[in-house]
Amino acid sequence: MTSKRDKLYMANEEYNTLEDLVFSHSFRNWVLKGDTPEADFWSNWVARNPEKTGMVNHAKAIIFALQLNLRPLSDDAVDTEVRKVLQKLKDGRLNLIREIPFRPGILGRRPARAWTIAAAIAGIFILVWSVRIFFPRPQEKFYQSFLAATTTKPVRRQTGDADSTKNLTLPDGSTVRLTRGSKLSFPDGLLTANHRREVFLEGEAFFNITHDASAPFYVYTRSVITKVLGTSFTVKTTAEARTIVAVTSGKVSVYRKIDLSDGVILTPNQQITYTPGADRLDRSITDQPRPLAGLADTTLAFNATPMATVFRRLQTLYGISILFDEETVTGCSLSVTMGKESFYEKLNIICKAIDASWEAIDGNIVITAPGCK
Repeated sequence: MTSKRDKLYMANEEYNTLEDLVFSHSFRNWVLKGDTPEADFWSNWVARNPEKTGMVNHAKAIIFALQLNLRPLSDDAVDTEVRKVLQKLKDGRLNLIREIPFRPGILGRRPARAWTIAAAIAGIFILVWSVRIFFPRPQEKFYQSFLAATTTKPVRRQTGDADSTKNLTLPDGSTVRLTRGSKLSFPDGLLTANHRREVFLEGEAFFNITHDASAPFYVYTRSVITKVLGTSFTVKTTAEARTIVAVTSGKVSVYRKIDLSDGVILTPNQQITYTPGADRLDRSITDQPRPLAGLADTTLAFNATPMATVFRRLQTLYGISILFDEETVTGCSLSVTMGKESFYEKLNIICKAIDASWEAIDGNIVITAPGCK
């Protein structure tokens, strides 16, 4: 029987991880029985996703490993055993000799053939190896990807001073300001074999990257990858693999997957927060937005200025998208001069003048106003 979870996934064809496949009852039935109601779906899905062939094969290996017995495990039992293995791997408690993830009666009974034991043990190793490949700890996954790109050159490491920040100039002319105790690793000469500029950061640093469209710049952390061409931004990581990327100028793309899919683009005064438990990229406005670089005059002077123009001027000054109903604010105007106030102080002054309210949503400001008579 196809579970509600499987029906939802099948409707959207969202099978992106090894776990999605292993926990799918319909996928398991198809692997073990072949001729099932979902057989056409899975055959077509595999054909449409050739890049996931390796993941499919590893999922099959796990399923076969859990069924090496004359009495196969039930769907619920397989779910239970896989969850236990994943949790033990996460906690570092898995012992292949003492804690084989099968129940007595599976391997505890005398096997019909000697090769059944060898196959079962091989299956267990396949299970553990597959899970480690597809569910590595974030630090291992991203750091190993960084090292894989720098195999032909020695890796240099710079560490921030214990009592102050440390300023670095990279081989391409880019500058980095490392906070106390932070570490930056990069290949000798900075360029990798695939013509990328790549660094790995532990801690916090402010980057001012020299523009070079032919050699994009990548910052790896334990949780995300940040890609830029030429811009300034801050990356901050914690021991729990939480990462914040905040943009000062230009644009950056932030990814939580090694294959650089499902990324989020950030513009000035926007930031991304990644928390491992939530496993998503949350976009927001920085705590202290600053006027865009290169603007000579940051004073906002209005004299009976239409409110739509006021909002657009504020948006231009900070580069933050301000969404409002132009028809609603028709007839509203503002007379005020603002200079040293922060972005949020300016926003509050403007909104108070027309009895409006604002909300920050996904890196934008959304204005709700009653209108003016």
